[in-house]
Amino acid sequence: MLKIFVGKSKKPKDAQELKWESLGAEELLSLASSQTMFGGKETYVLAGAINSDRQEEFLDIAKELAESPNTFIFEEEKLLKGPTTALEKAGAEIVIEKRPAAAAARGFDPFGLTFAFAARDRKKLWLGLMQAFKAGEKAEAVAGLLNWKVRQELERATGAKREQLINLSRQLVYMYHDSHRGAGDLELLLERFALRL
Repeated sequence: MLKIFVGKSKKPKDAQELKWESLGAEELLSLASSQTMFGGKETYVLAGAINSDRQEEFLDIAKELAESPNTFIFEEEKLLKGPTTALEKAGAEIVIEKRPAAAAARGFDPFGLTFAFAARDRKKLWLGLMQAFKAGEKAEAVAGLLNWKVRQELERATGAKREQLINLSRQLVYMYHDSHRGAGDLELLLERFALRL
């Protein structure tokens, strides 16, 4: 079974989160065809895999994952039309969680901002920052939101990726403190950070 949760997922507590960055398609297909010792079914969660640079690889095996006795849950912050169509054809169940009204009331999309940051998309991140500042969001709150996203990614990261995330977190914290010491406007520092990402 293949489920795609767009927005917030309602994954079971016993679900196993897979580090898809280090898993090949063959390993996923192996998990799709295997069963537990006592014939039970497993649930696996992959966060952000479809909107990654390995999108085609996951779409190519979507049909096999959908036909598996095990459940594969892909969590995505958003899903474009092309992948949505391919996943529907493969037999995936797509659940779109409506964004909270609070996000609309804020005047900018915090989910889009954090997604662009997680994807290291400089252009979208910069545009998200401009949208946030135009909506009147404080630079301190935006820096906190970005640092929260880094900390969230740190929970799953290992090795060199973990070191890179720790460095990003430090940069955000230093920017915040530097701006309060008069070393520059935090909005401008965040813009520079986004464009150098």
